[in-house]
Amino acid sequence: MNQSQVMVVNTTKQRESGHKAQMSNIAAGKTVADVVRTCLGPRAMLKMLLDPMGGITLTNDGFAILRECEVAHPAAKSMIELSRTQDDEVGDGTTSVIILAGEMLAISAPFLERKIHPVIILRGFQKALEDAQVILRSIAKRVDTNDREQMLSLIKSAIGTKFVSRWNDLMCNLALTAVQTVVRRSDDSEFVSVDISALKPTGAAAADAESTKPVAGGDAAAATTASATDAAAPVTTSASAAVASTSAVVADASARSAPDVDVREVDIKRFVRIEKVPGGEIEESRVLDGVMVNKDVVHPKMRRYIENPRIILLDCPLEYKKGESQTNIEITREGDWSRVLEIEEEQIKAMCEKISALKPDLVITEKGVSDLAQHYLVKNNITALRRMRKTDNNRIARATGAKIVTSVDELKEQDVGTGCGLFSIEKIGDEYFTFLTKCKEPKACTILLRGPGKDTLNEIDRNLQDAMCVARNVLFNPYLCPGGGATEMALSVQLAQRAKSDIPGVEQWPYAGVAEALEVIPRTLIQNGGGNAMRTLTELRAKHANGLTTWGVDGEKGVPVDMNEYGIWEPLAVKLQTIKTAIDSASLLLRVDDIVSGTSKKQ
Repeated sequence: MNQSQVMVVNTTKQRESGHKAQMSNIAAGKTVADVVRTCLGPRAMLKMLLDPMGGITLTNDGFAILRECEVAHPAAKSMIELSRTQDDEVGDGTTSVIILAGEMLAISAPFLERKIHPVIILRGFQKALEDAQVILRSIAKRVDTNDREQMLSLIKSAIGTKFVSRWNDLMCNLALTAVQTVVRRSDDSEFVSVDISALKPTGAAAADAESTKPVAGGDAAAATTASATDAAAPVTTSASAAVASTSAVVADASARSAPDVDVREVDIKRFVRIEKVPGGEIEESRVLDGVMVNKDVVHPKMRRYIENPRIILLDCPLEYKKGESQTNIEITREGDWSRVLEIEEEQIKAMCEKISALKPDLVITEKGVSDLAQHYLVKNNITALRRMRKTDNNRIARATGAKIVTSVDELKEQDVGTGCGLFSIEKIGDEYFTFLTKCKEPKACTILLRGPGKDTLNEIDRNLQDAMCVARNVLFNPYLCPGGGATEMALSVQLAQRAKSDIPGVEQWPYAGVAEALEVIPRTLIQNGGGNAMRTLTELRAKHANGLTTWGVDGEKGVPVDMNEYGIWEPLAVKLQTIKTAIDSASLLLRVDDIVSGTSKKQ
């Protein structure tokens, strides 16, 4: 009996499956990594990107480059998403994570050629990731976040690879001052401490609660990864012995996992505004102890210079209230028309009198201010700014101590902000800017950037964001790892040694492969610095085999150097996130064995 062939999948669509799909993903990952490979280190090259609108992006920031790239391959899109994750989480290491993920995929290719199952490769990767986190914490050192010199040298190493490295001292000072301005600690008045001793469980319940206490900082993710891996892959006896042998290291690392810092909040995105004003010299850039906005007063007779102003912030219009929908009024007598106009005036006058009752010097509203309201405010010697952005209003509220009020009827004395020392309006270039400076305790600030052109200022802006993220990470988790590829080299050497002695069976190959892949960071630094990769890597391996874990690469010359003397240190949080993200993404792409595209074969 003849049976007709049943077509389950649409044959007109592009499809890759099995080994071909895996090799396709690996090739896509390597291609993306090769795009940003020359952007690593102090000798990094810049990329010039032209967007569809004709705008130019000039940068060596990994995320900024990949964000502008248009890719068709799904694996390449996944790689680009990696740098976005890294940028959102820690703000730095976006280039490193792409290069490392590309190398992880590259070292997987020979194992797949030898018909090793992807699950076994992933098991080796996960074991390597667990051990790498333990080693990372063992080589990290604590930093005093109150020591300005230490913090400046740390930020200097973070932006030493960037375009702004020639103005290193200036940019480091800008970034650190901005972050220290907006930091909120647990002893701040706005954080209320609650006594929960009455709510604590007793006896065995208390012991259980203590044992299930969450891990602090970046190690919560590490603990989650470790537990997930234990569930997915049972550890063999010899591997357990390996973990037991490093119990002293783990104990030391656990002491590092919960830093005794009292930092509660560092919101760079909302409370640090970078205002880019083309013109002038870069050396004129500064951090304001307050807020600056691109606004001028609404009336020419209003004051433009006020010391110790009393400030009211509004989220309502100082205009006659119009109907929600179209309103028609029928008037039969002439006197009624003049009465309608009088009612409008009376409403606005009543609003202005309620504001004047609190004797403010400055009124800022997010909505409009009518001509009549301006007249009454000028009569009462009150300066007004209108159509302020919500984000700017929030910054002003935080800097001056004022509260944003949604209706003039609800205004109270405690809503008036008195924390600002000086209100002034200055003309920079062709535009007027409002300055609210000399604030007593500004928990929000503005960085005023001057420079020769828009493209230069955009790149400085991106570099400053990275620098501020580094400072923020260290405030939350004050541990540093040696930079210049020293951390990756230390991980590579120690994982390679552990692969030979502690990891049994086929898993030893991918485990050792991770150790080999980690060498890509120092190798790329040497190549970008114009050094001899083979000779320098051999020297570094010898140093690390003897326990000198702080030896890395001088990115300027491409030669080995001790990071204790060279002074390049990076946050532990960035290193942990980089390695976790790179290995997890490589694992994700290796699990894919079928790619069905939405486009047809003809296309």
